[in-house]
Amino acid sequence: MFKKGFIMSILLLTILVLTGCGSSNVYTYIIDDSYTEYITLGTSADYPPYEWPTRVDGKDTLVGIDIEIAKAIAKAEGKNLKVINKGFDFLLEDLKNGKVDFVLAGMTPTAERAEQVDFSMVYYEAIQVVLVKTVNVETYNSFDALNQSTIRVSAQLGSIQQELAETFTNAQKQYIQAVPDLVMRLIDGQVDAVIMEKPVADGYIKNQTGLSIAPITIGDPDGGSAVAVKKGDQALLDSINAVIADLIDSGKMDEIVNEMILLNSN
Repeated sequence: MFKKGFIMSILLLTILVLTGCGSSNVYTYIIDDSYTEYITLGTSADYPPYEWPTRVDGKDTLVGIDIEIAKAIAKAEGKNLKVINKGFDFLLEDLKNGKVDFVLAGMTPTAERAEQVDFSMVYYEAIQVVLVKTVNVETYNSFDALNQSTIRVSAQLGSIQQELAETFTNAQKQYIQAVPDLVMRLIDGQVDAVIMEKPVADGYIKNQTGLSIAPITIGDPDGGSAVAVKKGDQALLDSINAVIADLIDSGKMDEIVNEMILLNSN
């Protein structure tokens, strides 16, 4: 069930502060004034509704599905939350090197990634889609229509979408870090198609005229998105799984997803 204002109440209860820390990509969230320690999240805040930058009460901050889940994880650990925003392809290395405690970034728990880190249970499943210009949606109406040497297919560097783009063996491929840059290239005509998750594509369609989802089935939604922790960090993984299970069983996960999709469309 969707409970109106659920996330807004969390935002009011959670004091958001931007910390300098010598870098504009580090943010802190005070979950409870009595907490004396921080747990650190690694993310790539270019992927609404999962995470994106905005201003709350006149301060720069990050919002999104993953940020709300991270707050719940921090609360379960009895710690405040620090978020480090970097390029998607740096996240697992930062986790392995101990620069962050966990990663939330709409990340699919592939077998290859699971060799490097441990993953939680899936917290959200979303189908993969192909974003194109509306004027081309009838032309790019099949896999074969895009799998041509003259077509430029793009995706986020290091993502599951990059792997899906590789299935277009005949098409040209472009991979860069930031999803907004990919969409801008689509709008400017530098690429013909961008592979992304449907909630992300829906956000761009609502906020930008002239974009549509091509009528193509691609990928497997069963992989979903999961939280990554350092290999062998079983205590944190157990805590995260308990938080996710509670959010899903209580219906709060649906509330978070719906609220963040709505927030991104405003």
